[in-house]
Amino acid sequence: MTEDTYSPQVAVLGSLLLSPELTGEVMAQVRPEEFLSGAYRQVYCAIRALFADGKPIDAVTVRDKLGAEDGDWSQVLLGIMEATPTAANIWEYVPLLKGQARRAAVRQLAGQLAEAQDEEDMGRLIDQLNGLRAERQGAPRSDMEAMLREFYQRHTTAHEYLSWGIDKLDAHLFAELGDMVVIGGDPSSGKTALSVGFAWHLAAKYRVGFYSLETNRHKLADRLVANLASVELGDIKHGELSEEAWKRITQRSPDIRGRSLELIEASGMTMADIRADVLAHRYQVVFVDYLQIVQPESRRENRTNQVGQISRDMQALAHGCGVTVVALSQFSRRDDGTPPTMSDLRESGQIEQDADIIMLLYLEEPERAEKSRRVLKIGKNKEGGRGQGFL
Repeated sequence: MTEDTYSPQVAVLGSLLLSPELTGEVMAQVRPEEFLSGAYRQVYCAIRALFADGKPIDAVTVRDKLGAEDGDWSQVLLGIMEATPTAANIWEYVPLLKGQARRAAVRQLAGQLAEAQDEEDMGRLIDQLNGLRAERQGAPRSDMEAMLREFYQRHTTAHEYLSWGIDKLDAHLFAELGDMVVIGGDPSSGKTALSVGFAWHLAAKYRVGFYSLETNRHKLADRLVANLASVELGDIKHGELSEEAWKRITQRSPDIRGRSLELIEASGMTMADIRADVLAHRYQVVFVDYLQIVQPESRRENRTNQVGQISRDMQALAHGCGVTVVALSQFSRRDDGTPPTMSDLRESGQIEQDADIIMLLYLEEPERAEKSRRVLKIGKNKEGGRGQGFL
């Protein structure tokens, strides 16, 4: 027997030969290239081809599909079946096979990374490495019996959604990990300050990354500390903090330190860069400030297509990796003073389609910016109602 006689590759193939009715489910989860052995990969491809043609699958039909001229497959198939006493454990074997394939791919990419000639090659390889950690699984599905069982399980326990720190908002939004949330606003309407506050609140429970493409992390820190310690931002900027102000900051320091929030200077990053960094640091919630200045992957596309692709990439990160993405977005120029709608989001079409939740922040009296009340309106809410007046 060879050293891989009892490998997951052999166990999966043997299970399919013993119980061919499992082939369709296995095909949905296992790709041919995940069989590291060339011979075993050929056997799997033969099984797939027979299944696709609606033909029976057993050692005889598989051997015939492989062809005698390609070698003596009888001994290979006999060895596979002898090493697999039962197909009952196939759903233990499949994850082992996929894990083995991922480790081999990581080792191969690591070797290429060590020989990379420039930073562009390194970035591409690092992105591929991080992509392996978020590999797409088979599409989840439920028949009606399973659906009802899952329904009872989900709704006989207390529901828990992301909390934004504003009671009225929490009562209307049912955001979960994996949602894409957009916060739109005019320039200087306060959306960055609002979002930093959201991020700090969420960081009490989740690992949060705040990617700022416009403001450096020190300026974000100034705003955050001013807000949390009830200190005037102007006093911080002028270096004129009083003894009382320092005392308030000191009192809040233990709470600030205890939050899992990281501020990242992301100027020049593409969505591929952000995705790789998110996966590498295992963030559960990320903020991107703001969507329209994320660096596009392609310079040849027009602006609308570039922003549309960035939005789709954000949705793929959220829905595909279970990470809540909160994207800030600018409004197009508005001169009539009317409350904004989703169509006021700059290059809005794809953003409106991709987002699960859209919040719109604006000044009630824009001509009196310093004294105007800020209004936060829910423009889109897939799981709940819409409204305004949450600030």
